[in-house]
Amino acid sequence: MTDKPTTARQKILDRLQKLEPGALVRYKDFASLGIAPGTVAVNLSRLRQQGMVQQVTKGTYRRPLQSRFGPVPVSEQQVLQLLIQTPSKKLRGYPTGVAAFNLLGLTTQVPHEVEIATLRPGRPKKVGNVRVRFVQSRADVKLEEVKLCQLLDALRQIKRLPDTSPATALQRLSEQVKQLPPAEKIALVRLAQGYNPATRALLGALLERLGEGKLATKLKANLNPLTTYKLGLSEQALPNRAQWQIR
Repeated sequence: MTDKPTTARQKILDRLQKLEPGALVRYKDFASLGIAPGTVAVNLSRLRQQGMVQQVTKGTYRRPLQSRFGPVPVSEQQVLQLLIQTPSKKLRGYPTGVAAFNLLGLTTQVPHEVEIATLRPGRPKKVGNVRVRFVQSRADVKLEEVKLCQLLDALRQIKRLPDTSPATALQRLSEQVKQLPPAEKIALVRLAQGYNPATRALLGALLERLGEGKLATKLKANLNPLTTYKLGLSEQALPNRAQWQIR
């Protein structure tokens, strides 16, 4: 008596059982099973209806993660993993906004949504229980440059950072820029060229205060000497503000 051939559904279930509860899975993760993509999609859809997998977003599912209180919703970290990297791990965006500024120690506010900077922003969406908003990235960012862009984003929004003053935020940002290796400071100035003049002026003044005169000069060369930047910073907070037309 010969064994019955394993069905596509059973093959998919066997693969799912090997995953940790809560792990994300995409169509491509079943490619080695020799099942047509359309068949994978149909079976995952049926398994979702039966509660055996949860759909996170189109084409992405996960094994249900249960607690004693019921199903555990998709985490913010999983949402970021899903949205900022392609399946091949290529970066297509990076976290910014209040969530990123909180991690930088610039605000204690906990964000009510995830904000992602990307070259091709789309409409806001909800992934699981996490609300996501997309904003325009100022550069095509590499993974190792994410923190640098987050620092620049904070400088750009220094007047609008929640639960902190521009002076306090500038002090904290200055401390973090000071700790960057020389190569990263150079990259910071390069990336700043994609930002608005006020951000470049503020970074230039900050670098000048840190003794990075050559880098500051590169930023000043592209600024209009007649333009002023109202950033809410006093002379006490930024003693060299007048040389950079900052108010």
